[in-house]
Amino acid sequence: MKPIPAHRPVLLVGMHPETQDMLRDALSLLSVDAGSIENSLNGKNFVSSGAQPFLPKFTLVSVALGSDVLGKFTEAQETGNPFTLVIIEECSGEWEVVRDLVEGLWKCDQTLRCIFCFSSNRTSWPHRLLVSRPEQWAVLRVPFLEEEVFQLACCLSLPFPKPVEPVFNGETYSGQNDSSSIPCLDTCANNGEEARGELKPAHVGLGASRYVDNILRSMADSLLVINADMTIGVVNPSLLNLLGYQEDELIGASPGLIFGEEFSQGAIIENLLLQGSVSGVESSFLTHKGQKITISVSGSMMQDLQGKFQGLVCVAQDITERKRMEEEKLRLHEQLLEVSRQVGMAEVATGVLHNVGNVLNSINVSIGVITDLLKNSMVRDVGRVSQLLDKHREDLGAYLSQNPKGKQVPGYLGKLSEQLNEEQRVALLELERLRENAEHAQQCVMAQQDLAKASGMTEQVCVAEVVAEALAVNQKILEETNVEVIQEFQEVPQLIVDKHQLLQILVDVIRNACQAMESVAQRHLVVRIKLIIGPPDSLALEVQDSGSGISPDDLTKIFGQGYSTKCGGRGLSLHHGSLMAKNMGGTLRAHSEGMGHGSTFFLDLPGNFHFPGL
Repeated sequence: MKPIPAHRPVLLVGMHPETQDMLRDALSLLSVDAGSIENSLNGKNFVSSGAQPFLPKFTLVSVALGSDVLGKFTEAQETGNPFTLVIIEECSGEWEVVRDLVEGLWKCDQTLRCIFCFSSNRTSWPHRLLVSRPEQWAVLRVPFLEEEVFQLACCLSLPFPKPVEPVFNGETYSGQNDSSSIPCLDTCANNGEEARGELKPAHVGLGASRYVDNILRSMADSLLVINADMTIGVVNPSLLNLLGYQEDELIGASPGLIFGEEFSQGAIIENLLLQGSVSGVESSFLTHKGQKITISVSGSMMQDLQGKFQGLVCVAQDITERKRMEEEKLRLHEQLLEVSRQVGMAEVATGVLHNVGNVLNSINVSIGVITDLLKNSMVRDVGRVSQLLDKHREDLGAYLSQNPKGKQVPGYLGKLSEQLNEEQRVALLELERLRENAEHAQQCVMAQQDLAKASGMTEQVCVAEVVAEALAVNQKILEETNVEVIQEFQEVPQLIVDKHQLLQILVDVIRNACQAMESVAQRHLVVRIKLIIGPPDSLALEVQDSGSGISPDDLTKIFGQGYSTKCGGRGLSLHHGSLMAKNMGGTLRAHSEGMGHGSTFFLDLPGNFHFPGL
C-alpha cells in the first residue's frame, strides 16, 4: 500500500471567492479541533491513550474553470507532487464542461478523487449526474460544516486501495457508494513518527453514513425513496412532519398510501420510467388525517452500474400556499381588470373635459380681447366729428378750408378710418377663433357621447356595403382632392359587429388618408377586405394611401388622444377609432416606410361571422 501523505495538495477549480474562503478555513489545521475529529470519526479515545490524531496539512491551489486545468494537473504530476484531491464548484449552465473536465483528469490519474460542490439552491443542480467511477467522487452542498468537509477531504485524499467490503455486526454492508471501503486516517505520534495502526474501514463507512444521514435529516424538502418492489424504502423527517406519520408506519407500505389517486393512476411512475426523471410535476399528498396537500414532485430513476432498475427517488415541495396565492392573484387580476376598465372610462371622460376646459379658456381670452377692443374703440369719435360738421353746416366750406381746426378734420377722418379698419380686423380674427374653439368643444362632446353609447349593439352586416358607405360619406373630399379609389374586396361572410363603430372608424381613416395626399401629385387610395383563415378566423380591413407617410416615431403616438401630425389637427379621430376597435375586440394599427412613402391603416376584427342555414 502506498504511504500516507502528510502533505496533501488539493486543486480547487472554478471556486467562488466565498466558497474558496470557506474551504481554506475548513482545511486549515488551526480551525480544526482534534477532539472534534475524534468524535466525528467515532474512533478511539486518543487523548486518554496518550496519542493525538495526526492531522494532515492541505495545500490549496486555485484555478479558474476556463483556464488550462489539465495543464496544471499534469505539471503537478511531473514535478512529483501530484494532487490528491480535486474540488470543483459547479456553475449554472456549465455542468457539461465540468463533466468533461473530470473525465479528462481521470485519464491522467485513475486513482484521483473528486468533490463536486453544489449550492443549496436546487434550481442550479444538474439534471442527472452522469459521471463514471461512482466510487471516486462525492457531492458537497454549500454551505457546510467545517468538521465534515475536513473529514471528507481526509478520507478522499488517502491512497486508493482495492475495494473492501466493510462488515457491520456480522452482516455485509450493501451500500451503493464504494467509497465506504476507503481506509480512514492513520494515527501517528506527535513527534511525526510513522502511523502505529489504521482505523478499521468500517469507521469510514460509518462516518460517511452519518454524514449522508445528516444531509437527509437537514433537507427542507420532503424525500421519498421507493424500492424496486414499489414499496417505501426511505423517508426523511420533513416528509413525516408534513404528513403526520411515524417512520415505521410508512416504511414497507405502498406509495399509494400517501400519493392517493395520482399515484394509483400511474402518471408519475410512467413519466419516471419513460423519461428517467421528472421535474416540477404537480400532484398531491394525503396526510395521516386524510387531508390533501398540493405538492410539486421532482424525481429520478435509480439504476446500478449495469443499468438494472433499483428504485425511485422523489423530492416533494408543499405548494399549498403557493396555489392559494395563485388563486388569490387571479382573483385580484380580475378585479384589477374591472377597475382598469372603469378607470379607463373615467380617464377618457377626464381627458374630454380637460380638452373642453382648455377650449373654454381660449374662448374666454377671445371674449376678453373683443371686450377691451370695443371699450377703447374710436368709433365714438365719428359722432363727435359729425356734431362738429353739423355745427358749421352753413359755412362748412369756409370752415374746412380757412379755420385751423376745420383744416385738421379731413386728415383726422383718414386716421380714424384706418383705426376702425384695424379694430374690425382684430374683432373678426377673434370671432374666427371663437368659432373654431366652439367647433372643437362640440367635437369633444360628440366624441364623449359616442364613447358613452351602450356597447354590444351588434348586427349582421355586409362588410363591403359598410366600406362603400364610408366612401360615400367621404365622396366630397375624394372629388376635391382628385383621389383614385381602388377596391380590392375578397368575398367574406356577413360579420356580426357594431355597424356604427365600424363605419365611424372607416370614415375617419379614409378622411385622414385624403388629407395626407393633399401635398403629393400621385393620389391613390386602396381599400382592401381580407379574410384571414385561422383558427381563429379573423377579418382585416386595409386603407392604403400614397400620401406624405408617417415617421417611425409617430406610428404609435398618432393613436394617443390630442396627438396629431397635421397642422391644426385635434388628434381625436384615430384615438377614438382605436378605442372603438378595442370595444369590438379588434385593433387599429398603422404602418409606413417613412416620410414620403405613404401609409397603411389596418383594422383587425375577430371573425364573428354569420353563416345562414347553420
